[in-house]
Amino acid sequence: MLFELLVQAAVQLTIRAQHNLTSYGNASQSTLFGGSNPQAATLPPITNDYTVGSCSTTNTDGASIAWWGFQFSFEFAFITDITIYYRKDYAVRMDGFKLYVTNTSTIPPDGYLCYEDPDPGIPNITQNIPCNQLGKYVIYYDDKGDVQTNNGPVVELCYVAINGCEKGMWGTSCSESCSTKCIGHHCHPENGSCVWGCDEQKCLNNRWDKQTGVCTEGCVTGWTAQICNCTKCMSVF
Repeated sequence: MLFELLVQAAVQLTIRAQHNLTSYGNASQSTLFGGSNPQAATLPPITNDYTVGSCSTTNTDGASIAWWGFQFSFEFAFITDITIYYRKDYAVRMDGFKLYVTNTSTIPPDGYLCYEDPDPGIPNITQNIPCNQLGKYVIYYDDKGDVQTNNGPVVELCYVAINGCEKGMWGTSCSESCSTKCIGHHCHPENGSCVWGCDEQKCLNNRWDKQTGVCTEGCVTGWTAQICNCTKCMSVF
């Protein structure tokens, strides 16, 4: 019991240290069980305790797949990590689940696979999963199901936190704008570093080292400095 409390405390600290994006968008799921609501998984309480009204629940009808998805209200988000709280005492229903970040709502998902539950063994019902991926949707997907009862896949998510920032922003509250020198105006939510590197247009002959950020032939006329750290090649005028 003490171990479970420590794990939950650690996960909640992780959530508070990042910006949870589930306030900016809408959830959906493959089917609705009883009075369940897919959006409930994005709302407090942060717990594994289950009620139909507080958790996202799909039907237990032997379907071949089950999924829960979230679409952001803005175009793209850079997702650093995703925290999930599954229904207490029902870890067997999570067995084999997959977590995706995608640019479409296609099912089965066709985007980036952040995580796939490995065999053998039953997964932990509380997990924090790193992704570090740009996308429009997050999809929890299960095509394996409960191997003990053979009832087919079921999703019972009691809380989900999707941590990161809208593309182009960074900081603990996503209030800082990425440098205009970042390619695609895209930077990492935690430190503002350019994910795709710096805009090479200020480098002479557009030549620069993408690993080190050095303008290998110097800067174009009117600009100075050599290191492309997004304050590099500052205007001399």
